[in-house]
Amino acid sequence: LMRKAMKKLKTLPGLEIMGEGAAERGGVISFTLADIHPHDVAQLLDKDGIAVRAGHHCAMPLHEKYGIPASSRASLYLYNTDKEVDQLVASIEKVIKLFS
Repeated sequence: LMRKAMKKLKTLPGLEIMGEGAAERGGVISFTLADIHPHDVAQLLDKDGIAVRAGHHCAMPLHEKYGIPASSRASLYLYNTDKEVDQLVASIEKVIKLFS
């Protein structure tokens, strides 16, 4: 699921994955989306039934270092499905379209 999510998310315009080049990765993807505030991203994804977290994620100094107000974080685990990854990507595409 993580490989699929990373591959699909990398294709979205304006989406930047934090720590994209990490050699090892758990089930978490933190990202920013162009000039769209992460709280807006989280609220709009919630309307599609997609739960992500938005904020500093106990890493405020890192956010400050990179000059970003916050980030969005999606988590994947054994109970998630391919369909849910597809819905995450489709919902983020809707957010991008809404703000463009």
